[in-house]
Amino acid sequence: MTIRSEAYLRAILEHSGDAIVTTDAAGNVAEWNPAAENLFGWKRDEIMGQPAEAIWEEPEERRKLLRLIEKKGRVVDYETRAKSRDGRSIDVSVTMSQLRDEAGKLLGTIGISKDIRRRKRLERELKRLAITDSLTGLYNRAHFNERVVEEVERARRMKHPLSMALADLDGFKEYNDSQGHQAGDGALRKVGRAALTTLRRHVDLAFRYGGDEFVFIFPEVDIEAGRTAAERLRVRVEQEVGPAITASIGVSAMKDGMSSRELVRAADLAMYRAKASGGNRVSAGGAKA
Repeated sequence: MTIRSEAYLRAILEHSGDAIVTTDAAGNVAEWNPAAENLFGWKRDEIMGQPAEAIWEEPEERRKLLRLIEKKGRVVDYETRAKSRDGRSIDVSVTMSQLRDEAGKLLGTIGISKDIRRRKRLERELKRLAITDSLTGLYNRAHFNERVVEEVERARRMKHPLSMALADLDGFKEYNDSQGHQAGDGALRKVGRAALTTLRRHVDLAFRYGGDEFVFIFPEVDIEAGRTAAERLRVRVEQEVGPAITASIGVSAMKDGMSSRELVRAADLAMYRAKASGGNRVSAGGAKA
């Protein structure tokens, strides 16, 4: 290689906005450009000669990539997670290929990593918005339709209990008509907060089912524990928005051979029994409907 071509390649490395990392045949870092320093946090003199696996959150992921390029010669825009010098996780898109000499001998690899953290954050936010009811902060009906099937299938496969509660607000229509839609929206927001603060965090699932109806999924919970959880929720709603607005709640539990639709129907029937009995109470029943 001529001095001119070496200077040309060095300029590419120095001025590239993407992290460029090359390794030798043993998998140790052989080149590390300024963009790699900025992205991963290691200075060039710290990382040179060190195993390239140090920058991967899951070293096995790099080995997987090496197996792929061994078959294909190159992998383009492979999305994974790298690791910074201080241990932070970094979303990156990696393009990697083998480096060989004129005789075909393997010299190592070259990887070009693009920082895609901002894009991933936007994707996660868009996904969150797509499944969230904007008024209450709970999941929306569309997400419920997906999750209830998943949870029923999981409970059936694992042979674990699963219960559900369906709540309808007593007195909401009258309150909304007399106090106005803003007041009604405020009451719905309070119900959402009551659910989020009462249910098990990262375990139970809360959804706005539509209008003034809400549905809750309790994984790993049988009918009696489901009734207890629903009663806590009923009390919290009464504390937050009562006495003008209370909740009638129906609880159902999985039975052998029960479908997700049957589980919802059983909770719905139990909720109507609660309403017919005067409201502001919990009714439970787990039979097929």
